[in-house]
Amino acid sequence: MSAAADAPAEPSSVPSYHDDVDVTKYDEMLAEKVEALRAKFAPLLRNDADDADDAFVPLEVFPSPPKHFRSRCRFQVVATNTKTEARDAADARRPVLSYHLREGGAVTGAITEFPMALESINRTMPRLLDAVADDASGELADGLEAVNFLAARGSGGMHVTLVYSRPIDADGKWFAAASRARERLLRESVMETAETSETGRTTASEPERGEPENATAFNLLGRSKGVSVLVGDANHVVERLRLRDGRLLAYHQPEGAFSNPNAFVAEHTVNWLRDATAETARPALRALRAERRRSSEVPGNAASGDEDLDALPSLLELYCGNGNHTVALASSFASVAAVELSAALCDAARANLARNGVRNARVFRAPSEAVARRALRRRRAGGANETSQKTSFDDDAADDCVSSLDVDAFDCVLVDPPRAGLDPDTLALVKKFDVVLYISCDPNSLFANATTEGGLAESHALRRFAVFDHFPYTRHIEVGAAWVRKA
Repeated sequence: MSAAADAPAEPSSVPSYHDDVDVTKYDEMLAEKVEALRAKFAPLLRNDADDADDAFVPLEVFPSPPKHFRSRCRFQVVATNTKTEARDAADARRPVLSYHLREGGAVTGAITEFPMALESINRTMPRLLDAVADDASGELADGLEAVNFLAARGSGGMHVTLVYSRPIDADGKWFAAASRARERLLRESVMETAETSETGRTTASEPERGEPENATAFNLLGRSKGVSVLVGDANHVVERLRLRDGRLLAYHQPEGAFSNPNAFVAEHTVNWLRDATAETARPALRALRAERRRSSEVPGNAASGDEDLDALPSLLELYCGNGNHTVALASSFASVAAVELSAALCDAARANLARNGVRNARVFRAPSEAVARRALRRRRAGGANETSQKTSFDDDAADDCVSSLDVDAFDCVLVDPPRAGLDPDTLALVKKFDVVLYISCDPNSLFANATTEGGLAESHALRRFAVFDHFPYTRHIEVGAAWVRKA
């Protein structure tokens, strides 16, 4: 990130949760985070193997690109008074706008580029401010206090939200001005694409084969208190993640709702989950089925002995978000029930299932904690769910009718909780499953869920552990853990 030539005297730095962006230090900074995790989780990483070389579960590390990896970012916008330096009256009326970051209630120095953001965002940043400043009506600059960028790699489009401190568009003037600005930005994007094509260079903005979105997709949204005005064709972008088997998954990422800001590492995450399912979860569940079959042969034991050892397992997913993991994992399971609280994310998850042709998954709108409490009450009462879940999902019940969800019908559970980790009820439910896949955006919460009294480590062994560097140059790190019930 570079400071503008006329930046104020205050430090030109990103907020305190970021360190300075120095790509030459990326590997070193990631290694420090990995070693800290290795030390913290050492008691859980030790396995029972006799071979000293296999004494610890290895850390699988998935780095990020050292720059141009973020698809979401937010900037404060500051207008500078330069009338004394104006060459003419028109120049005096043109505001000088600059991007800033907010830290502790104050703004940082002006910035002209943001190396952590995708290249497409960096290209658009100055063009957007120029289009706003050049608006003769003054509608776009008046009261503009922040800009939110949401972009996708490749041809998935860009969405920019302009946030205002004043009411906008009772008279349609803002919409007219924003429409002119959007047309200008689209023209510049088309010109750049043509120039790039003539040079023969290959860039990240080139569309991939079979992508349905327009490479010049660009949409603006104006937002003030209680008002949202869309200028364009869509209020979302479309991100694509490629699986190792070659399939390309497309994800609807709506404006204003959570989406993973680092698609490069998100791609690693879904591929790791698929590997953990194939190489760890399914073999473990098969072994447990075989054990149940053997135990059913003991006289007096009522366990079923005709269970199909190789049948695909089913998955209960809690905190599914926009279905990022659901879509990627659906083909690895017979059925998937995905639970999410946010209505916007539930809608996005359903759209993503449909977009990718997934028919064996259903999205339930409910707090994961409520699902857990309901299941635990039913278990304590010794009763079965009144309406058992149909794993084929071929009935007409509403998608968010959680009363039709029988968690006992599923073999494996995947959780991706918020930073606070699992609450006691959800943790108690998760422990009932033989295989637990846990994605954690705060390893401290995962460690607490594993090691506190009644935690996962009492009943389950850690079999795989992955490190996903979604947030380079920060203290934050995301991890994935595959747990299997102890013998």
